[in-house]
Amino acid sequence: MGNRPQIPPGWLSLIPNPALKLVAGRRPRHVLEGRLRPVGLLFVDIEGCTRLCEDLPPQEMNLLIETYFSAYLDIVRDHGGEVLEVLGDGLLALFNGGDLPANTRSAFLAALQIYAKTVELNKRSKGGHDAIVVNIGLNAGTARVGFTRLRGRSGERWVFSATGAVTNVAARLSALATGGSILTTKAVADLLACGTAWRSLGPKLLKNVTGPVEIIEIAPVASNRRKSKSE
Repeated sequence: MGNRPQIPPGWLSLIPNPALKLVAGRRPRHVLEGRLRPVGLLFVDIEGCTRLCEDLPPQEMNLLIETYFSAYLDIVRDHGGEVLEVLGDGLLALFNGGDLPANTRSAFLAALQIYAKTVELNKRSKGGHDAIVVNIGLNAGTARVGFTRLRGRSGERWVFSATGAVTNVAARLSALATGGSILTTKAVADLLACGTAWRSLGPKLLKNVTGPVEIIEIAPVASNRRKSKSE
């Protein structure tokens, strides 16, 4: 036990649950190995966050992020996932507790519930800001799940993440989404095979992704969707 990292109890909330399991269950020299796992991934992004930051005082903006993202955290965990990162106006959620179809469906159900919760929270808002619109990139496949070790002159920094093409595509889908939409790929939509309404946006080139990817828009909660100018 003496070779294992000791984590002060008060710090546990700073570490994603999958990372905690690795640190608690394996010796340090094995922690960084990482493993290829079937995963479902969500990138959730608040649309127009730059404008919101300009309109709201910093404390109010932080409270807004905490309110909405706290609800999203519960949803992700309820579906067996974990929030790995919060990146200002967005978050990354990982689902890797089962096989690929199960993880994909968990991510999908979480995405739908995040939309429904956003609508609910918007209705509760006291009107100090515009209704929050979230865009989601959903992808699934095989990723390396584990720690990435950064080593510089100043020391080391370990980052727990899911890395690989599946993560890159999920991020690009989130960036492509507008007006409050859930975007995924045709391969993932076929994997879901749950009769959900969706429409093809056709093949598109995504940044740093080789070859066109057929993009699918999953029908979001209608009352949360902001129409684009082209509609």
